[in-house]
Amino acid sequence: MARHVRIVGAVTVVALGAIAAQLVRLTVGPAPRYGQLATSESETRVVLSAPRGAIFARNGVAFATSIERDAIIADPLQIHDVAPEAERLARLLGLSVASVTSALEVHGGYSVVDPDALLSVGGRIEQLALDGALPGITVTPTTLPVYPLGDLAEPVIGRVSPAGVGTFGLEYAYQRVLAGAPGWALERVTAQGAPVPGGLVAEHPPRPGTSIELTIDPVLQSDVENALASEIETTRALGATAVVMDPHTGQILAMASLAAPALPGTSSVGGSQPVDVPRALPTESWLNDPVAYAYEPGSVAKIATFAAALERGIITPTSTETVPNQLVIDGSVFHDAESHPTEVLSMSQILAQSSNVGTIELAERLGPTAIYDSFRRLGWGVDPGLAFPGATAGYLKPPSEWSPTAIGSTPIGQDQLVTPLEILDSYNAVANGGVLVNPTLVAGTVGTDGTVHLAPAAPRHRVMPAAIASELLGLFSHVTGSNATAPDAAIPGYLVAGKTGTSQKPYHARGGYQPGAYWGTFVGMVPAQHPVLSAIVMVDQPVPIYGGMTAAPVFSQIMRAALARYGVTPEGQVTSTLLSSVDMHPGAGVQG
Repeated sequence: MARHVRIVGAVTVVALGAIAAQLVRLTVGPAPRYGQLATSESETRVVLSAPRGAIFARNGVAFATSIERDAIIADPLQIHDVAPEAERLARLLGLSVASVTSALEVHGGYSVVDPDALLSVGGRIEQLALDGALPGITVTPTTLPVYPLGDLAEPVIGRVSPAGVGTFGLEYAYQRVLAGAPGWALERVTAQGAPVPGGLVAEHPPRPGTSIELTIDPVLQSDVENALASEIETTRALGATAVVMDPHTGQILAMASLAAPALPGTSSVGGSQPVDVPRALPTESWLNDPVAYAYEPGSVAKIATFAAALERGIITPTSTETVPNQLVIDGSVFHDAESHPTEVLSMSQILAQSSNVGTIELAERLGPTAIYDSFRRLGWGVDPGLAFPGATAGYLKPPSEWSPTAIGSTPIGQDQLVTPLEILDSYNAVANGGVLVNPTLVAGTVGTDGTVHLAPAAPRHRVMPAAIASELLGLFSHVTGSNATAPDAAIPGYLVAGKTGTSQKPYHARGGYQPGAYWGTFVGMVPAQHPVLSAIVMVDQPVPIYGGMTAAPVFSQIMRAALARYGVTPEGQVTSTLLSSVDMHPGAGVQG
């Protein structure tokens, strides 16, 4: 069904464009530059649309491109014998006589007989029209936007409106680059507005749009989307989102967000939940949730407390902490997921068991300012610089706005809003030896002549000493152990470092949290000794609720595919060139 809708939308683009071209013939006066040659009764200026640039994947395969077609336009006022003309056109176009007859009998203006006729067919019809065998018929060249990979990465790629303008995604963000510039032609026309054979007076050709090349790998993108779709079905989740990156270059290799099909009688912003809850991952394809969906992330936020505590010398990787079953802060009780007696835990155990109480104890020794500064350095609440439509930096409260209980809630991922991409970026800094690299989605542009302009290297800056990043990697590698929260994220033969997050969904318009409604998250890096790849998976309202039981196995599935595709060894060696290079495609993006 989605494919059918897309084709109809593309046809609408052609139909409106073709009709607009005909209206230009009738309504636009003589061009001032050629005023000495033209009269408003015999010559008119026609707009020539520019072929749109393509959007290519990193391997040169087109996500979005165009094909040349001919639109067949009828002026019913010039057609006096409809039946034989309809039969001839129907045979040439392969359409039913009834549909063609309907188009030829339209009252009150031009009509589109066929918006996307093959060029060979359009040429035959144009010759017959010029010979007088098909009066009232005009053939208008046009381009039809097509998406060869279908729905794959649709929220990232975007789509084009009937007016030929990008409406969301990269089609919108790069509209000026992709659209090119229209041209014009000065033509002689009859008194009825029909072109005169051989009547071209002057022409300025359009400038085709420039193509863009992405860092996205369509093979991995497909693997990711299939894994998310399966998880949504298995856990009856409202939706899921994932991003896979090269943490050293900032290149986004896959970025996906899927939603469960809407059920009859449910809200579009939260299923059967009350209207004051935050929206679920949307069914609207134009929302790219890795950058647009900010949520309370849960325990993946513990990275900020541990990074600050290690850097300030409050702890070392071998430190221990006496952890009670619960803490009371200003009358609010904070506890771990499972009840336990007071126990002495190592730093790796606090992370592996995702102890809220142990983390809060460290945060209390650090204080609000140190916690806030650590989050900010790691990129939380900061624009990641991707410049994607609809992207948000989320929200991180400054210490001056913290409530008395915030020292307990903020370090464990409450009282803040962050996007999946921001979370992954912060863990990428750990994977990259303490250097945070801005994410990159567009590798460069390709002109119609094959000229390549590479995008500037992504900005990078150090956010922690390399030694601290190494210590964090070691601590996070315990999270996927057999007695930890994410054994399902493990990959045979590889050491995986990462963190789970299970966070309750707050109500949107009032305080408190929804009973039984959670986000499950896992973010990780592989191989932990020398990370080559990183990824985040977030599942919206799954059953079971825990990130270690829902997002973690999806992470493992996605990463197994990525490690195999890029030839990454358990030691961190890369044996394939697929990860190190982007094939800057020399094509112009228009196919015959």
